[in-house]
Amino acid sequence: MAPSLGEKIRMLRQEKGLSQVLLEKKSGVNSKLLSKYENGRIIPTADTLRKIAEGLETSADYLIFDNVPKDGLSQIQDLDLFEKFKEVEQMDAENKNIIRSLIEAIIIKTKVQNVMKSKKEEPWEDRMRQTLTKLRKRAKGYSEEDIMQIVDKAVQAVRLEEQNV
Repeated sequence: MAPSLGEKIRMLRQEKGLSQVLLEKKSGVNSKLLSKYENGRIIPTADTLRKIAEGLETSADYLIFDNVPKDGLSQIQDLDLFEKFKEVEQMDAENKNIIRSLIEAIIIKTKVQNVMKSKKEEPWEDRMRQTLTKLRKRAKGYSEEDIMQIVDKAVQAVRLEEQNV
């Protein structure tokens, strides 16, 4: 079951290391009222909810709705891309995982290219080793085999692009 509005307020406040008194100072909402909101005894007005969200540095959408990122509803500017993502949401888990892997590979490829562009003076192999070292440090939850597959895909994509240029 999804957490209630009050539970979300309490969890976020605690994640940020704020007491109710500190949140009062940041939001302008009385700490006694915050306690009542957190315990579900009363529900804040829209204006009060906005102030609490600002004090917690989140969006009111996150506090109200389920399945919303903490920074609010997704704001995809490319409507065609947005429509495609809506179609992907209707697919089975296997196809979603394939698409997720492709997106991750392209993101990594782009990051590798950006790092390589910024370090043109170093040999390509050295830049690739440095990038792979950084990737390994940040790739918690991925096996070495997963990392190598992603890197292989990214390298293939870079080489393909270089051939087409």
